[in-house]
Amino acid sequence: MDRLPYCLNKYIKCVFMRSSLALSIETLQNRQMQITAFSDYTLRILLYLAVVGDRQVTSREIAERYNLSFDHIAKAAQFLTREGYVQAARGRGGGLRLAKSPDEISIGAVLRGTEAGSGLVECMRPGPTKCIIAGVCGLVPILNEAKEAFYQSLDARTLADALPDYQALSDVYLARA
Repeated sequence: MDRLPYCLNKYIKCVFMRSSLALSIETLQNRQMQITAFSDYTLRILLYLAVVGDRQVTSREIAERYNLSFDHIAKAAQFLTREGYVQAARGRGGGLRLAKSPDEISIGAVLRGTEAGSGLVECMRPGPTKCIIAGVCGLVPILNEAKEAFYQSLDARTLADALPDYQALSDVYLARA
């Protein structure tokens, strides 16, 4: 527990050691902040569309390139279209393409939309919670602050920043064709 900040270290000892909760401090220290698979798929779609340029591509093509479920990619593409990041054309010759240039697409803004409602811990998510300390716990404001810092760091980054080696990405996509 020495690796945790003193205030968090003290809080965990106080709350968790006094309760009957079996919580491994080791597990807490080794956890990494993660985004949902849905967010991951939206970012992959945006990267793919940025690399192919103005060429319209189908959700099926993107799913095949990434070896992912078509249904998951289609759902993520629908979200991106609804939010104005992607243009979609239906029918023969239809497909997807970026609605904005890569330098106009904030990674932070995309993730704020895709991660809405997915709190870091159960009590930060919409709906009822099973946590017995939810009403008196001091972790929620601390975790909200950390989550906001995460988003703020990504607000300054655009899709263009995620394309430093455009040719290498293009080569990977072509190799999977």
